[in-house]
Amino acid sequence: MAHNDQNGTPTPPQNGAGKHAAASSPGSDGGTNQGQPRRDRISTTFPATPPEIASTVKPSNFVPAPQLSPTPPPTGRPHYREKRFNIATLVVCIMACLLVGSTLFITLFPWPCTVTVNGRSIDTNVHTTLEGLVEQGAADPAPGDFLAIDGSLLGENAGWPFTATVNGVAEPNLQRAVVEGDVIEITDGADRTEDFTEETSTVYPPVAIDGVGAVHRFAKTGVTGQSVRRVGSTSGIVQQEVTDPGTTETLERLNVDTGDDKVLALTFDDGPWKDHTSQILDVLAENGAKATFFTVGDRIAGMEDVVRRAYDEGHQVCTHSWDHAAGSGQGVNLDFMSDEEQRQEISKGMEAIAQATGAEASTVVRVPGGNLSENTARILSEFATAEIGWNIDTRDWTKPGAEAIFHNIMQAEPGDVLLLHDGGGDRSQTVQALRDALPKLREAGYRFITIDELMGYLG
Repeated sequence: MAHNDQNGTPTPPQNGAGKHAAASSPGSDGGTNQGQPRRDRISTTFPATPPEIASTVKPSNFVPAPQLSPTPPPTGRPHYREKRFNIATLVVCIMACLLVGSTLFITLFPWPCTVTVNGRSIDTNVHTTLEGLVEQGAADPAPGDFLAIDGSLLGENAGWPFTATVNGVAEPNLQRAVVEGDVIEITDGADRTEDFTEETSTVYPPVAIDGVGAVHRFAKTGVTGQSVRRVGSTSGIVQQEVTDPGTTETLERLNVDTGDDKVLALTFDDGPWKDHTSQILDVLAENGAKATFFTVGDRIAGMEDVVRRAYDEGHQVCTHSWDHAAGSGQGVNLDFMSDEEQRQEISKGMEAIAQATGAEASTVVRVPGGNLSENTARILSEFATAEIGWNIDTRDWTKPGAEAIFHNIMQAEPGDVLLLHDGGGDRSQTVQALRDALPKLREAGYRFITIDELMGYLG
């Protein structure tokens, strides 16, 4: 029986006290075991099973409940949209089937049709092409020929098979299918020209030479034209055609008016030359003189240091051609050479100067022998701004003696261009004449300048 503590609160029986204390638990000494002999009772307390273990302990006959997916909540009106979507899909499918079916039907069972070919009524079907009509004998045209770009024959009857018009309109597609009522004219095929590659290039216009004087300056009034080069893909034939000739350029010949300035332009041709070019450079340096050297390109190899010295000391270095118009130019006249040979003479001469000096060559040139035709001037216009002649020919190239050369030099007047030579042979007479003449000209108030400096007076 339960007892009350001093505060009146019931307290559980202690050590099995109370007649029914153990009866509440099956298997204990009370309850079902009451009829058995009394034994000493031992009170045993088992610890509570932890929740994490208890949750995993299941009887052997435990069957888990099926997991049910949660029912989604109802949303708006998708039920009706789904119906409409299914109906639309069905309609599209039906239309696609009809289209495929009709196409298949027409393909397998082409509709018959009647057309007119060269005035005759022809029964055929909608699958027949223009080419098919010819194959069926509705017309008998002769094919054209296959031609090269120059019009020569490459293949007989290898051109276009026939020419057709449908309802009055030219039809280039010979695989076009006919339709009911077409009026077709089929005639002989046209010639077919081979394919070709094409490239354009600049055409330098003709040059008209005008005036008299030592300086020949391009006026830059001309306008370049254009040419077309075609190469046949089958034949390999090359055609060159000038499609735009351009407008004529003018080469002005004039002398330079230097006013009150007593200046002279000394020019030297045909170098560089062993010993003599260097000796002339020494004389020029002694007299504070600048000059212009017109070099022969194939003579520069092995003497690059001399050319470089001239450039470094402030002299102007220009081309006098690559090999002085050797070969077809007969050593004296570029105009005897082909256009391409002339181009090579100038371009190679300039390249040799650039390699020796490390700088671009001057665009001032002098042609061999002073032989300048309008055709050569046209070639020069591709490279040059001016071609230079002379006012005084000292005739040192004839080796008349140092005194004669000295006399000719002393005839110069302000603005004159003097022709001398540092190459082409023994120029010791020229060297001596310069040693004698330059100091006297300096005493008379003259200065010696380059061609570029002289042309600066032209404005």
